[in-house]
Amino acid sequence: MDKPKESKVRTRVMEILRNHDQEARVIEAQIAAEKEALEADLEFILESAYPSSQLSDAGVRVQSSPDPDGRLVRMVDKRDRRRQRANEAIGNLERQLQQITEVQNLVYTLDTRSKCVLLALYYPYRSYDEAAEFLQVERTTVYRQREIALNRLFARTERSKAFSE
Repeated sequence: MDKPKESKVRTRVMEILRNHDQEARVIEAQIAAEKEALEADLEFILESAYPSSQLSDAGVRVQSSPDPDGRLVRMVDKRDRRRQRANEAIGNLERQLQQITEVQNLVYTLDTRSKCVLLALYYPYRSYDEAAEFLQVERTTVYRQREIALNRLFARTERSKAFSE
């Protein structure tokens, strides 16, 4: 793996470890909001496709659009473009959510010591002192084990499909 991509993956993994709970909640809320916005937009697009009628000088309702079929075609195009944008946005958000899940799953596949240190530090997020007290070890032990565990996690993450682009 090239250095810039490796650095990008490592940065993303650290972001996930530090903020996984909040980030997952925000992403889920964004997905729900995007779906709601899509429904509202599709409804508006559909309503705009119905031909409107106007009253002529004689008081008779007449078609306001000279090309009602063209209006329907434009409506279908608008609808398809809006759905495509929503699908792309939701797909990107779901990929981010998948990365969060993948990091957590990879932490669980590490050896016991590495797994314990990472879980103590990041699930939920704790300081070195709090993690050391929780694990009943010295702070320096937590620091050393964290470095080893992160290197193992980075190696597994870089091979993961969730982080390949």
